[in-house]
Amino acid sequence: MDVSFRIGVAVPSDIDAFQEIEKQVFSNPWPREAFSGMFFSWAFTLLKEEEVIGYIIYSGGADEMVILNFAVRPDFQGKGLGEYLLTETMRMLYDRGIRNFYLDVRMSNFKAQSLYKKVGFEEIGIRRNYYSKPEEDAIVMGMIMK
Repeated sequence: MDVSFRIGVAVPSDIDAFQEIEKQVFSNPWPREAFSGMFFSWAFTLLKEEEVIGYIIYSGGADEMVILNFAVRPDFQGKGLGEYLLTETMRMLYDRGIRNFYLDVRMSNFKAQSLYKKVGFEEIGIRRNYYSKPEEDAIVMGMIMK
């Protein structure tokens, strides 16, 4: 991995960058208020030098976490950076005792599904009509790390 990329812990001043990435990546982006509450979760940034180019937000406790939101700016996609952000933050959480990871992904988001399967997630269920704009089912995926 290029040494100019690093993972940081998200801070409130990152919200503007998160919102901008949301608008570029998702058809139904999170509102600003949703990001304001993320600091009660585990939120990480992917930085190129000091610029936020991606983020991942987890929530949970005990030995499990749910990935609530995860995105990399479109101009940095396809370079392995999403995989880096995902696997490194999961490793950090594993080191803190987290063993079970879960997420929801759009049925049509084959690119994300492929990434999740590549790192070890498996399909464990379906949530009907989970997403809006457009309405779509979610695949529930999970991974248990030993």
